[in-house]
Amino acid sequence: MAHNEAMLAKRGTEWGDKVKILCISIDQTADAVVKHVDAKDWNRPIHYHRAKSDCSEQYAVRGVPNVMLVDTTGKIVFKGHPANRPNLEQDFDDLLAGKPITGAGTESENKPDEKKEEDGEKKEDKALDPAKCLAFIDKFKEEYGTALQKDEKVAENAKKMPRAFCVMVYEESYDVTTEKSSIDWKNYRVLVGP
Repeated sequence: MAHNEAMLAKRGTEWGDKVKILCISIDQTADAVVKHVDAKDWNRPIHYHRAKSDCSEQYAVRGVPNVMLVDTTGKIVFKGHPANRPNLEQDFDDLLAGKPITGAGTESENKPDEKKEEDGEKKEDKALDPAKCLAFIDKFKEEYGTALQKDEKVAENAKKMPRAFCVMVYEESYDVTTEKSSIDWKNYRVLVGP
């Protein structure tokens, strides 16, 4: 909390309304948070009390402190312990400039097409079979998607979810020079709302 306050004291005027730091407390009561924040004069970040919200479950928060960085398009680009982000100021500057951030807890860490090093050896992920990928998407649409939409329990739980819909994107590109295809398959969870 002290670091958040110090960052906004230093850079808040420059960032203006482009960078907002929201703090969500899990204390037993909101009064405890208000007293602590007021006593320390840490009022630059926007403070909320979780109260009876299930936001920790919805965002799979497993401990505190926990940080989520959201880019200018509303996409969560980092989730994890703040110690994994050695320079949050630089992260904010990069995100404002439209640059991606990398490292543990970011999307770039889990890209399927990236080469990974293990025991000094570079390994590539298994090649995807286009027919199997497309068949899975069709099966999901016809069987799972329809069943999920009709399930009353799923519909009720979905009302509380921060994501409004999912989009599966399958893209196959053919390189005429190498005569090889490459496949990219992503599952986007699109967040909407306040």
